Amino acid sequence: MENTTNRRRTREETIVNDNIINELRDFGYNEYLIKHSILVAKIANKIVQYLKKNGCIVDETAVLKGALLHDVGRTIEHSVRHGYLGGEILRKKGYEEKICLIAERHVGGGISKEESVNLGMPPKDYLPVSLEEKIVCLADKYVEDNIISSIEKTLSKLEQQLGKGNIANKRILEIKREIEGLMQKKMDELIKEISEEENY
Repeated sequence: MENTTNRRRTREETIVNDNIINELRDFGYNEYLIKHSILVAKIANKIVQYLKKNGCIVDETAVLKGALLHDVGRTIEHSVRHGYLGGEILRKKGYEEKICLIAERHVGGGISKEESVNLGMPPKDYLPVSLEEKIVCLADKYVEDNIISSIEKTLSKLEQQLGKGNIANKRILEIKREIEGLMQKKMDELIKEISEEENY
């Protein structure tokens, strides 16, 4: 009889494979960053399945690749600039622009042109625009300390850093409402499903 460890490994392999893991290691990902990226990819993948079920057209490959590479900028620095830096790294490596933009626009709920100037980044909008960008941005907010958890943890953390009623939290909740509307499913229910699958 198949044991739990093997079942879990099989589920993970449906999302990632050794080639992708090696690709992340080549970029300088450590084990913590690899685990984080896999968890974000699992959530993003689940969102994509529900969106497709409801007739949405989504580039599944871009979402998976973008989810796994969204934090590539953290191999250089862990500041708020890591999204912008990630986009630059991926462009230099010749990645499709769609993937570069996912990395570039996932931080917080996105960063406006005005905010980018204050953060020492090239002055332009880093707000998620495409459905693929929004999916990865949102999925990322459900992983804290390498555990899939409620979005409240992320929102609370941002509130401590940026203050009550901050624009980042407003943007995140706006993306959440949009995705939930398209999926016709609440994110809390989706996260519960993933947790149940993990413990199966």
